[in-house]
Amino acid sequence: MQESVPRQEIQALSDEHLACRAQEGCAASFEELVRRYQVPILHFLRHKSFAVDDVEDMTQETFLRAYRKLRQYRGDRAFRPWLFTLAYHVALNAQRDKRRAERARPMQEAINEAASQPDSQADPEAHRRLWNVAEDVLSQPQFTAVWLYYVEQLSIREIAFVLKRSNAAVKTTLFRARQRLEPFLQEFAENNESATKKRQTPR
Repeated sequence: MQESVPRQEIQALSDEHLACRAQEGCAASFEELVRRYQVPILHFLRHKSFAVDDVEDMTQETFLRAYRKLRQYRGDRAFRPWLFTLAYHVALNAQRDKRRAERARPMQEAINEAASQPDSQADPEAHRRLWNVAEDVLSQPQFTAVWLYYVEQLSIREIAFVLKRSNAAVKTTLFRARQRLEPFLQEFAENNESATKKRQTPR
């Protein structure tokens, strides 16, 4: 068992160091990992088309799996992609058990609504709609790769670890995802620019 360490020292440790300490039985180290990653994992799972309660349960399940599988974690690898791998598989398993409902609004309507919002880039609701559109248009691996790359800022190598694909395959996945999103994002940008000019025009 690890000796008790002041909370300030625990917070200064790297993810990998905390994971190794948790493997040796340090509960405080694992609690710190949960504190660091609870919100990012919840945000990641929230965009998998599940209800809020389901996302919270899936987040808990991710950390339960992490705790059970700690012995399998290798300290010479980054902890962050290892954890997101677990979350990804939790989502896949949940999606196999639950048929996804069709969205109430078509993709084009979602884009038009997001574009018509003032200051849409700062509008959380508009931001959410745009990600909903991306989820409709992209395949599951494409959406996951885009989310991890742009939101969680994981590297190509780390995303490859999560998706269990080669670096080249991840680059191809991101390229094709951007191609599929391009017409929707271009229309959004044009509509947003038009709305901005109208707001700036003196009356």
